[in-house]
Amino acid sequence: MHKLTLASGSILGALLSGQASAVEHFRIDPDHSFAHFAVVHTGVSSVRGRMGVTKGSASLDAEKQTAEVTVELDPRSIDTGVKKLDAVLSDEMFFNVAKYKTARFTGHAVTFKDGVPWEFDGDLTLHGVTRPVHLTAEHFVCKQVKIMVLDRFVCGGDLRAILKRSDFALDKYSSMVSDEVRLTISVEAIREDK
Repeated sequence: MHKLTLASGSILGALLSGQASAVEHFRIDPDHSFAHFAVVHTGVSSVRGRMGVTKGSASLDAEKQTAEVTVELDPRSIDTGVKKLDAVLSDEMFFNVAKYKTARFTGHAVTFKDGVPWEFDGDLTLHGVTRPVHLTAEHFVCKQVKIMVLDRFVCGGDLRAILKRSDFALDKYSSMVSDEVRLTISVEAIREDK
């Protein structure tokens, strides 16, 4: 009986250790990860900009089809390509970057497609306000990537959502700038070596 108990414990331990090792951990690459946004200006054309990602982490268990991601953004890095507009957006009327120095998305995968995460539910904190957000991949891949001397396993893609800026208390000039914001988070995550 004692041997059977030991054997059962060994099998259970092996199974549990196998489950634990199936989870892969990643770090977000801030050099290749950005949040892009677009709004319609005066009902005519889109104004686009981007915000840098400072850091983040992710985990993936492809077998269990679970994934989690956290991305921290820097509103002070906002860039529309027009310096005057960047100054207006950074000021108190909009992002107020002196007060709100960071933004964050934290979420988990709710749908997988072809073995990779495809849709995420989570919370976006922006301008001191947190709201639920649903992101859907335009494309998403996990693959071994070789760039010159670098050889690493990377997961990433472009995740999209439609937001209302008024939900985040960013509702100034509603007659000139659309309330609807088209958001794309482009992310590359590098698998950590075990």
